Amino acid sequence: MRIISIEVKDLDKLLEKIKATGLDIEYGPHAVLLDHSEVAGIRVKAGDTDKAIIIAHYITPYYRAELSGKTNDEYLEELLKIKHSGENWRIPVDTLIVIVFDDELVKLLEKYSDEYPVPDGARLVEEYRSRNPGYENIPRSLLARMIDSF
Repeated sequence: MRIISIEVKDLDKLLEKIKATGLDIEYGPHAVLLDHSEVAGIRVKAGDTDKAIIIAHYITPYYRAELSGKTNDEYLEELLKIKHSGENWRIPVDTLIVIVFDDELVKLLEKYSDEYPVPDGARLVEEYRSRNPGYENIPRSLLARMIDSF
């Protein structure tokens, strides 16, 4: 077992790359945090065998509503507008923490690179980080609890 950190700009692209190797993705614990980010535990499996556990802290298109500055009904309208826009992505705001049980998967993760799924992805991440000092502590503080829940 190894614990590694990986810089990812497009969580969905990484998961698709993992699935393309024949591995399965199983979603575990998930929470939407008060800062409008999300944290999730994701299990990578081959049949009944665990290959990795990924802890991801990310934003989704709904973060745009938070940045809009709208309140009350306008905020709700903005959320509905985003929901029906068809925009769907998850951008990590911190490095992914991956507990890896398979050396082949370590190789795939260490050479992985990607780009943001939307043109303003870097700006959204910068805005999130500037509004939420200490954001990098969120995945670390949840690491033990996530592992226990699997």
